[in-house]
Amino acid sequence: MAAPMEVVVCTDSAAPLWSCMVWELHSGANLLTYRGGQAGPRGLALLNGEYLLAAQQGKNYICAWELQRKDQLQQKIMCPGPVTCLTTAPNGLYVLAGIAESIYLWEVSTGNLLVILSRHYQDVSCLKFTGDGSHFVSAGKDCLVLAWSLCSVLQADPSRILAPRHVWSQHTLPITDLHCGFGGPMARVATASLDQTMKAVSLCGHSSWNLVCTAGWSVTHNPLPLPRSTGTEDRTGDILPG
Repeated sequence: MAAPMEVVVCTDSAAPLWSCMVWELHSGANLLTYRGGQAGPRGLALLNGEYLLAAQQGKNYICAWELQRKDQLQQKIMCPGPVTCLTTAPNGLYVLAGIAESIYLWEVSTGNLLVILSRHYQDVSCLKFTGDGSHFVSAGKDCLVLAWSLCSVLQADPSRILAPRHVWSQHTLPITDLHCGFGGPMARVATASLDQTMKAVSLCGHSSWNLVCTAGWSVTHNPLPLPRSTGTEDRTGDILPG
């Protein structure tokens, strides 16, 4: 049996001939290329280790590839509008997509649309589940970060407007990325914004840090969750100590 291989899966919204590429982490060798159009930022997701999903930039569909197939047969999942961001639950049971100002939640096993959440005032730009899948977080061009309990969303009365568990409005310009750490309902969430700040909050409602930097386009942290890493508009990255 072959030893496990570390790979990087990436997209490039400026690449006209492919949606996703798989690179060997240490050598930089190109292992696979998935073709199907240009995938947009925050539009790449792995579903239960079996499927690769890519939301097509400016298009109203998601491309899906079964990872175990050698012929790379592409399937298309039609959506009500262009998908601005995409994520999947850690257990592979649910798919979340941002479409305009709304969040769409689908059940994977049936394909049913379970709920549409409309609490953002401008396009949803980022979606992430917590490590245990108990919560998910949305962020948008309206500068808001919303934390949702998945259990509450699934059990909500369809006739009522569901409220998020937490609402944060600390940014002054659109949010470009967010990252959820481990810890379930106590997880820490890091956000990056065009207002040249990165902020962190916990799902229990507390703020923890605020950093001023060049306009950040991406952010992540390790499971502790320190130190932090950020990517900027000038294509550079920084690792920031705790």
